[in-house]
Amino acid sequence: MSYARLILSACTKDPLPQGTNKALPPHNVTAQLVQHYFDNFFQLIPVFDKASFYASIDNVYRGQHGQAEPIDHWMLRMVLAIASATLSERSGDQHYFEGIGHVCAALEHAEIVLHPGSITSVQALVLLVEYAMLDPHHFDSWSLIGAASRAMIDLGLHQDPPKGTAMSKHKLELRRRVFWCVYCFDRSTSLVQTRAFSFSDPSAKVKVPFARQSASQPQSPAPQEPNARSWMDSHQHTLDLIAMRRLQSKWYSDLFQSGREQWKDPEPYIWQACDEMKTWFENISASASPNMLAFFELDMLYSYVYVLSPSPRVPVITPFAQTLIFEYCIRFAELMLQRISQPRQSAPTTFYDAMRVYMTGRQFLDVLQSNTEGLLSGVIPPRPDVKAHGRPPPPLPPINIPPGDNALHFNTARSINCIRQISDCLSRFGIRWGYMR
Repeated sequence: MSYARLILSACTKDPLPQGTNKALPPHNVTAQLVQHYFDNFFQLIPVFDKASFYASIDNVYRGQHGQAEPIDHWMLRMVLAIASATLSERSGDQHYFEGIGHVCAALEHAEIVLHPGSITSVQALVLLVEYAMLDPHHFDSWSLIGAASRAMIDLGLHQDPPKGTAMSKHKLELRRRVFWCVYCFDRSTSLVQTRAFSFSDPSAKVKVPFARQSASQPQSPAPQEPNARSWMDSHQHTLDLIAMRRLQSKWYSDLFQSGREQWKDPEPYIWQACDEMKTWFENISASASPNMLAFFELDMLYSYVYVLSPSPRVPVITPFAQTLIFEYCIRFAELMLQRISQPRQSAPTTFYDAMRVYMTGRQFLDVLQSNTEGLLSGVIPPRPDVKAHGRPPPPLPPINIPPGDNALHFNTARSINCIRQISDCLSRFGIRWGYMR
């Protein structure tokens, strides 16, 4: 079995419909879909450079002269598929089937495009991961990002070349770009599916692309101080995302993947992890749109709940941590419903968001059932002591009880509303991805 067939057989769920190849749309339609892709996925995950992609478009539309290579067709078709799937509002609508049609057209070139030993093959797999996040019925994103990670490591992209290696600046940036795109997807996929990472942070040593780093800055996937970041304007959101994925990678490895022995004094670590994410959000690029800010805030709130919830290292959490989870879940549900209710967004909404909503809802119900009276009473438990030079616990969102109301009634109403908002989000996602059963 060929390399391409081996990957696709391992990563495909339901078979794609036969004979559904989508004809290449008119150039003006392609331009609109491409721009939609750039406005959503690309500004966060720029796995290729725009110049080479536009060259692929020209080659494909001038195909009668024999200029287009299989990779040109793959790149264009997958971008069209991702853009179409992003526009889909429910499983089975026109955009949904157009996305499938473009994927089928791209897969005609899989035997040539998907082969070991090529950076373009890793890029091609990353695009397939993006589509899998929008079409979970047909593709397994976790298997795909695992395949992309293995291909990336086989090429040595997880290590910067030794000093003195003869390599063009463009090729070096491409290596780094591809590594960090794979890194971001591997971390986000593992978190939402509670799986192990495909590779560890200590095994990688790659500078962040786009940034003007000093020699004193870390070169491995360890969290950076936000104030030390400097970048080109066009990749600010990418660097914000990379910074968050590095923070998530650290605490997820420590709390969930590094062992089962219970920590005796976990609070200093928990507070530091939360404080680093709070600092990260406070230093988000000033150019971020309101929708992009909401995208990043949801990631932070989800991460707060993840870190504060029971884990192998911290199987029993304090009443104060329960209160934090209670408040962050309420804020998460409200913000997520606002975001997915907007007709146009500047950051992608994927099936991963549905999984985050489900996980957050489960944690909300768990803390509410285990400490109903304490949470609804509105009494804030004592804050755990903070050791000298330790980070403070994360702040509670402001709580304003309306005049004439009382804490018990107010928190009960907020709890019911949160459950309704979580259910509403899941209902919308269920319609979007056909999981209403």
